[in-house]
Amino acid sequence: MCVHKLPGDDAMPDDLEDRIANNDFGDADTVTTRELREKLSEIVGRCAYGGDRFVIKRHGKPLAAVVPIEDMFVAQLVEDRHDAADWARLEASGELDGPGIPLDEVVKKHGS
Repeated sequence: MCVHKLPGDDAMPDDLEDRIANNDFGDADTVTTRELREKLSEIVGRCAYGGDRFVIKRHGKPLAAVVPIEDMFVAQLVEDRHDAADWARLEASGELDGPGIPLDEVVKKHGS
């Protein structure tokens, strides 16, 4: 997979949009929710000790994934870098300057 931008700068693999459109999960196996219930222990073991990845489907549609914990750390790192890049962009643009909005007004408008 090739990334054409630096992480944190809206990095996106070159083929990500195609993968999403085609439900292409790379080397991940797919399991139905029924198979997951029947084989949960085996699937967790294969993730934890074999590095396998699984996409869980219901009615043929992908719902979630079971991945090794290292993959979760990587996903969190990517999200953190994107958040930091967003914050830096907002800070540089001046959007964070000014008095802000009091919390009670935010709660009134959006709920608690």
